[in-house]
Amino acid sequence: MENSQTEIKTENRFERKPSKGEYKFLFGVSLVVLVTACLIILFYFGVKRYDGLQDGWVKFMDILQPFIIGFTMAFLMNPIMKFIEKHLLHFLLPISKNEVYARKHIRVFSTIVSAVVLLGVVGGFLVTVIPEMLNTIQYLFLHIHEQIAGVLDWANEITRGHWEEEILGAKDAKVLDNAMDQVQVFVTKYLKLDQQDEIVRTITNSLIGVGHILVNIIIGIIVSIYVLVAKEKFKGQTKKIVYSILSTKQANVCVEVVRKAHDIFYGFIVGKIVDSIIIGLICYVCMIIMGLPYRVLVSVIIGLTNVIPVFGPYIGAVPTVIIIFLTNPWQGIYFLIFVFILQQVDGNIIGPKILGDSTGLSSFWVIVAIVVGGGLFGLLGMLIGVPTMALLYYLVGRIVDYVLVRKQLSTEMQEYVDLDHIDPETKKLVPKDGEKELRIFNKHKETVKTEKVAAKDKGDKK
Repeated sequence: MENSQTEIKTENRFERKPSKGEYKFLFGVSLVVLVTACLIILFYFGVKRYDGLQDGWVKFMDILQPFIIGFTMAFLMNPIMKFIEKHLLHFLLPISKNEVYARKHIRVFSTIVSAVVLLGVVGGFLVTVIPEMLNTIQYLFLHIHEQIAGVLDWANEITRGHWEEEILGAKDAKVLDNAMDQVQVFVTKYLKLDQQDEIVRTITNSLIGVGHILVNIIIGIIVSIYVLVAKEKFKGQTKKIVYSILSTKQANVCVEVVRKAHDIFYGFIVGKIVDSIIIGLICYVCMIIMGLPYRVLVSVIIGLTNVIPVFGPYIGAVPTVIIIFLTNPWQGIYFLIFVFILQQVDGNIIGPKILGDSTGLSSFWVIVAIVVGGGLFGLLGMLIGVPTMALLYYLVGRIVDYVLVRKQLSTEMQEYVDLDHIDPETKKLVPKDGEKELRIFNKHKETVKTEKVAAKDKGDKK
């Protein structure tokens, strides 16, 4: 009951209309966010362009790596920790003599268990999936000649021998060997495997790098535990600093924007991870039922690429369909149809159920965010581009509403769809087809408003 009241209060806080001073500060916050984003982009390209700056940035990020790992783990562990803590508090608080002591130790225990669960899932995934993936890749590499020859035979059969000479020429072992030799030469030259000293240096650096990463992971685990155990304390300290620097109204707006950013990023990223895990499992089970090969490798690729909104499923479909197609062309076609159906189910049923309206963006702005984010920062930009755009969209929307309210104009977007003009004296919005349609529109608007009020009153009575 207490949680539901807190949620209602939070929702009302976002729905209320801030004062003039709050809106001015909100505009300032939006400007700071926009300028910061531009500076980050400029700094990113500066790092890419200038070697000295790049070396300094790499060194700086290397120092921060344990904390980045720790904060990332804390971000992923938080929902697990909250779930465990909630149920332990429900059973143990009524029988505990010291509530403060009990809450503290339950938090520590829940945090440690969540860390064990996360590490167990990741470790189990690596131990189970990596060997299977390596075996699959090795098999594909060793039998690539037979698989290509099988695809060419299938193509000759489908075309009923119309291009038989060309297909037989392509099946020539010399042609395939030359193509494989060119690939091998390219890989050898790219990795510098033809130089013995370079190989030894590469192996040595790799071992040192792995050891360094393992140490950072251990430090990151410790950081994540400390962050989750004392997260309320960190929140309180941060808010205390904000309210000491800014005025009360400005601090309220700042806290509201940060809370909204947390809701957007947390809901979207965690939701996409859960959604991708479900899609990967569904893909694996359906591939077993359909008798398709390379189930583990294909399901992992489909699940990982599904994290990327919109374009992720198509990015994952290309290599997986090719892998299955090389083994059995007909199965490759069946799998292509299956992936298309799976993504439709995900986009229309599973995804909306998990993510809901966590971003509040239309499909157009989602695509813009993915294209711009991916173009600037690659795969990471494609993932965080959508929640970043959602936050900017929210800030701009609040500022636009403020300006419209000051001008005594409606803030309802639907009223501007068929707008012809606004009466300067009455401030009424006039649709394209005149006053008759305006009366119908206003009547419909009042009906919708009455229904909303009635539904709200009904909910409050319940």
